[in-house]
Amino acid sequence: MTLLDFSYNGRTYRNFSEEAAVAAGVPQAAIDEALASERLSTVKAECRRRIYAQASSETQINMATATAAVAGKAVEDRSAEDLALLNSTKAAFDWVNAMRAKVIDLAADPDTGFTLDASWPDCPADVVAIVEQF
Repeated sequence: MTLLDFSYNGRTYRNFSEEAAVAAGVPQAAIDEALASERLSTVKAECRRRIYAQASSETQINMATATAAVAGKAVEDRSAEDLALLNSTKAAFDWVNAMRAKVIDLAADPDTGFTLDASWPDCPADVVAIVEQF
């Protein structure tokens, strides 16, 4: 059972089930809005969990630091390894953006299983490889 926190008509409802909200006279439209908000928060948390499972915050910081160091070099001074790092980091950003975009789709459809791996974009192999280096 999902417990909802929401405001309606100047009142705040905390830890209300859908049934309790109906019994309290809250219109179904307000309950549906609270359910949608709760689902969005839950899907966002799942997205965040999946991103951090792929690359911890420390890994992300290390990747950003290495990328910044390469970006600070003159283009003609960048090695093939530097270019590979930049390309892989861009692929990682693209994957994170795809994950975040998927949140909206998954939150909008309450029948979609957002905890299923198939519901989310696969992490590209070059991203997995670069993450393993950090």
